[in-house]
Amino acid sequence: MSVAENRSLEAKGLQIWGDVRFRADALIGVGVKGGVQGAEKIIVTQDAVIEGAVEGSDVKIEGQVQGGVSGRGQVWIGAKAKVKVGCCARSLRIEPGAEFRGELQVG
Repeated sequence: MSVAENRSLEAKGLQIWGDVRFRADALIGVGVKGGVQGAEKIIVTQDAVIEGAVEGSDVKIEGQVQGGVSGRGQVWIGAKAKVKVGCCARSLRIEPGAEFRGELQVG
């Protein structure tokens, strides 16, 4: 597993194979074939496709996540987002137009 010091992963066409961990707020705008874990807030942009789970304190999904989302606080699923497998959060917001398939656990 790699630990990213940089708070942003954005580069057109970049694909990461393996799990990624962040110690601070993170902005993900690339493909990741693995999980993404953060100690703080994680934002998955519209250009991102994550083929693993995304975990953070607060999580905002605007792209695609194919392994589920887990937030210790709030999770936002944007209007153009696609999330599969499930979502676990203390608070959840799903915007109209979002695609969600899976199990929800809120509370």
